[in-house]
Amino acid sequence: MITINKRTTKALLTKKKITAAALHLFNEKSFSRVTVDEIIKETNTSKGAFYTHFKSKHDIFLEKFKEIDDYYVNELVDIMAKEEKYADRLEVFLRLQMTYIERDLGWDVIRTIYEVELNTERDSFFLIPDRPLYSILMDIFENGQKIGEFRDDLLPEKMMDICLRTMRGILYDWALRKADFSLVEEHGDLFGVMIRGMKK
Repeated sequence: MITINKRTTKALLTKKKITAAALHLFNEKSFSRVTVDEIIKETNTSKGAFYTHFKSKHDIFLEKFKEIDDYYVNELVDIMAKEEKYADRLEVFLRLQMTYIERDLGWDVIRTIYEVELNTERDSFFLIPDRPLYSILMDIFENGQKIGEFRDDLLPEKMMDICLRTMRGILYDWALRKADFSLVEEHGDLFGVMIRGMKK
């Protein structure tokens, strides 16, 4: 049992090492110019180790998205559930989301994610329908609409879509402007207008 635990721990550390090094290289050289061989060399691992954890360098971003969604589920859901009103839950979620992105992920990661996601050769991770992010937002809009907080002339799916597009808009602008403004400070105006527009 101890051997399995050590092996599992080592595998997780290797996976994190590969992910961190790959993101660093993507930022330095751009995603399209980095090869799997370069990632292996940077991490002093092997092709076997790389392909044990990832099918391709693109899958490294799937891992990052899972990490982000895990943060939403494990950290933010309980915090926003303390708010009685669903509009307030949405505001708390968006504020904490922007704080996490700015302080923990950073401009390098967001810029690189958008570079990769704009590649038309693959389906975007942004559009994976069963992401926890979408479940969290749908819960807010469906329940908020049921109790009369949100307008009833828009389907919850449409409100979620508007929210997601607003979210991507501010992040893309932040990436484009090389993080020359604070997401934490600036998000309130944009999301505030969006939330007021959805309330009854």
